[in-house]
Amino acid sequence: MQLLLDLPEISPALANVVETNPKKLREWLIGLPTSNVIEAGRQIHDALASLNRIELAVDERVKLLAEYEIMLDMMAGSFEASYAANGVPAKDRARQTATVHRNLWHEMATAWKVALVSRLEKRSLFGASGKADPLFIQRVLNSYWRFYRICCRLYMPMPAGAWSEIHQVFRLGAKNQFLDEPHEPKNHSIAATYKRILLLSLADPLRFALPEQDKLVELVESYGHLAHFQPITKLPSHAGYFLIELDSDMPPRYVGSKIVEGPGMTSILLDTTELSRHLHKIEAVIEAKAPQAHDRAKVQARLQILRRIIRQWAIAPQRIYQRIASQTRVDIVFGLRAVGAQLNHGLPMDPPLKDAAALPELAPLPLPPREIRLSQWQVLNESPGGFAVRSVVVPDGLAHAGEVVAMRAGAESAWMVASVRWLQVNDDNSVEMGLQVMSARAVPALIRPTIGAAPLTYLPAVLLPEIATLKQPARIAASKGTYTPMRELSILTPTGEYKVRALKLIEQQMNYDLFDYQSDPVPPA
Repeated sequence: MQLLLDLPEISPALANVVETNPKKLREWLIGLPTSNVIEAGRQIHDALASLNRIELAVDERVKLLAEYEIMLDMMAGSFEASYAANGVPAKDRARQTATVHRNLWHEMATAWKVALVSRLEKRSLFGASGKADPLFIQRVLNSYWRFYRICCRLYMPMPAGAWSEIHQVFRLGAKNQFLDEPHEPKNHSIAATYKRILLLSLADPLRFALPEQDKLVELVESYGHLAHFQPITKLPSHAGYFLIELDSDMPPRYVGSKIVEGPGMTSILLDTTELSRHLHKIEAVIEAKAPQAHDRAKVQARLQILRRIIRQWAIAPQRIYQRIASQTRVDIVFGLRAVGAQLNHGLPMDPPLKDAAALPELAPLPLPPREIRLSQWQVLNESPGGFAVRSVVVPDGLAHAGEVVAMRAGAESAWMVASVRWLQVNDDNSVEMGLQVMSARAVPALIRPTIGAAPLTYLPAVLLPEIATLKQPARIAASKGTYTPMRELSILTPTGEYKVRALKLIEQQMNYDLFDYQSDPVPPA
């Protein structure tokens, strides 16, 4: 098969400046100022890019690439620590570090593509079978796996052409019947590496906060081999089958029982039914241990992440409403504390005076004015269920996946409460965000458990009134870790104090718990 890969042009002038001695290259790499990852990373990138643009024997090139990979592995932790801690958009230095790290692995993918094509051309000249070395294919896919993981951490999509190249090199491995090679522990098989990339995409990683992405990658690496490829002779009508169009520049997608237009010989299915069964068993074990767990909140968080991933790998969520283009400008505030203050006419909620005087430790944490940061966004499209928005004026690090926000169309408009469902950072550092509406009539509140070894601080929350038309009961969005089944909670609203009991957890995101509750009397809407 003919590979249509994006390869750099050869520049003979670079031949005199590229280090081609593996020992000297190793010494140079070790001597780089690795305490400054940006400077070291840029030097490595320039050297690697130069190597990719000269003629060199394949075996010599492979030895050099091994040295570069070792160095990138050693620096991975330093890179991630420099840019992964904050929200989006990233601050200048974090953005620079992230860009360098992303570019390095993109250039490494290019390096292995050059080696792969060189090996294929060499074998053709001598009339050999034309089979590529499976190691080269695996290293191209591994480089793209590392590159894609960085893209996810930066909330950036795959660039144009990346999926096409990933599919092409996989097809080359399938054509030569060595999908299960190589076998070395470090070099996972071609099939296993390809499955990892597919499953990470199907999980929709831009919906997960960074710590949740770490758990997602852990699950992909541990259990991704349980997904299987199937021919597309028949599209099953049940969950767990995803279409891969190998001649396209598209990620895999869920099709269900839909008729696929012209799925020829270049389309296959990814079957996740065995993977889902195994994860359901893990879910049952965690669920059984949760009530006796020492750190129940941590176990519950792990359980919720697992359930979200299982849903993604069974049936990818489909948009219910048609999106309508819009150009509206909106104001948005992030976080339960800021949301509660805006719903309370811009004032932080306060506990009853008698409680604050008798037990000062029950007072809510103060909300400095700087924390209520109003950001401006442009609505790209909207539907009854949510909005897609793009940043206009947004402070660095403000947006986080799985955050509660309040949004209004103007200074005189009412605040609407929503949840951040996905984030995407564009090449120009603008941020796009998907919001799912939670309520247009939310009530600000403070909340704390009534029973505990010591008085507990009130934390911000919002009450979401019942939506009768959707048969949705009243709910509470509170700080992560608030929910425990049947837990009694004290809630303060602008109209008084109520005792409620937590009933059913609806979802747990990185920054909040959403759960049904019962109360007597019922809090006002």
